[in-house]
Amino acid sequence: MADLTPIIDFKRIVENAGIPTTEEGWKTLFKQDVDASGSIIANESPYSPFWRLISAIVAKPATWLVNKVLIEKILPNLFLQTATDSQFIEAKAWEHDLTRKSEERTQGKVRFNRAANTGPSLLISAGTVIQTDAINGTVYRVLTINDVILPENQTSVLVPVIAENAGAAYNLGAGYYHILPEAVTGISSAINDEHWLDALGADAETNQDLKLRTRNAFTAAAPWHIDAVYRAILTQRSGLDTDNIFFEHDAPRGPGTANAYILLDTGTPSQSLIDDLNDYVMAKGFHGHGDDLQVMAMPGINVSVGVTIYPHAYLLETQVTALLANVENFIRSAFRENTDYTVTKTQPASRFSFSRLSQELHKEFDGIDSLNWHQTDITSQNNVPRLTALTIENGNAL
Repeated sequence: MADLTPIIDFKRIVENAGIPTTEEGWKTLFKQDVDASGSIIANESPYSPFWRLISAIVAKPATWLVNKVLIEKILPNLFLQTATDSQFIEAKAWEHDLTRKSEERTQGKVRFNRAANTGPSLLISAGTVIQTDAINGTVYRVLTINDVILPENQTSVLVPVIAENAGAAYNLGAGYYHILPEAVTGISSAINDEHWLDALGADAETNQDLKLRTRNAFTAAAPWHIDAVYRAILTQRSGLDTDNIFFEHDAPRGPGTANAYILLDTGTPSQSLIDDLNDYVMAKGFHGHGDDLQVMAMPGINVSVGVTIYPHAYLLETQVTALLANVENFIRSAFRENTDYTVTKTQPASRFSFSRLSQELHKEFDGIDSLNWHQTDITSQNNVPRLTALTIENGNAL
């Protein structure tokens, strides 16, 4: 689809309004005013002391004000599309009763597993740390919120946790949080399950995200019955981005019904998060008269992915090991399991291109000489591809 975003030439707009944008233009305009007032100044040489004075006190400052202040600063920030200054953008958002969303800490539940099949009750203390392996050089940690008891002879228990710091990067996929840096008596392991997220971590809303949410508010002027209103409600309630909500119309449950599928940049939402959104929209009255909107997690389609990597021959064995581990995390980022890399992510109703992923891998890692994928592109419908298996082979070792 062609990009229909209009390109605004603010300099031309100013010039069309008769405002000079060059020093020569200001001198000409000033001379016209001088002549119109009956001045008898005849020395028009550029070396004339009079015109040098005019250039110093009129032409140069006026040119600077028009170009640097009016064209580059004020005019672009009057329009949401071209605004870059945070205060201007927040003022635009305020016009639609929106404020910038603050950063939030991820909350969810981690499963603690008993070391033995049976045994006495065990205490899992508040503040117990569960962390990840290093992902692109960063280790993420969550901490248990309260003291929790694993009941006698029960093999596992779900324990509420909160991220060490705020940010969307902590919304990791299943299995990422699996390391107990300090042993817990009687516990063999801890791990986050697939639907572990209860509250999404979020970064402070960027200018671009706030602009998109504000633009959505323009189309949400009517109070009910349109996608933009529900998108505004859901993004305000949770850490979702506006482009991660997809609607299904055509009355899936009869007249007046629709579905809203939510997609996370990393991981999958827990049922408690889905229930909270449904309660907020329907039970608390944030829906149109006669509307029946049901919020659901975007369905996943299970895929297995394999790739053979051929590292450059000059790499040491330790460098090859690190390269393959980084490639794994990069691919998992594309499949929405972490956000530590800039990569094209899987999307519903689209084709996931492995040739594009190859280009991005080559750009990210200099150590890759070549690579071969074990499968063709993935075409998704109303679902998003999710990894069930990822195989990475060292081609030089085969």
